[in-house]
Amino acid sequence: MLKKYLEGAVSDLQELILLTENDIVDAKGAEHTAIFERVSQKERLMDTFEAKKKSIDEYITKKAAANSGVSLDQLLDDIEKAYLEELKSKLLELKQVNRRYARLVVSVGTFYSSLLEKIVPTEMDGYETVIQQSASFLELKG
Repeated sequence: MLKKYLEGAVSDLQELILLTENDIVDAKGAEHTAIFERVSQKERLMDTFEAKKKSIDEYITKKAAANSGVSLDQLLDDIEKAYLEELKSKLLELKQVNRRYARLVVSVGTFYSSLLEKIVPTEMDGYETVIQQSASFLELKG
């Protein structure tokens, strides 16, 4: 049973990595619609991963409680240990891919914010940003 949960969790992480790498490529190509279309798929994968991880935790906890005094290394077979190592590896890989994606998103967001500021000048009024009166150049002339 543990092997099934571990295999499924690793598979979910691999799919999340792939989708996030696709998001990076699409963000670089300004394909924002494709990114938004993947959001629900990524949310479902995260939910299923969390459920599998919870099941893994519960299974290992029960097994450890039933065999008190025995180390985790002795409780698991070689295949289970290998899956746990792969799970750890995939979590680290996902973290790195998410970090790259986050840097890209921040860069793009900063670019668009500065571009918008140049097109529609604003100023701070306390904690609110308000459009300056000099933004009248946005009027359409026909």
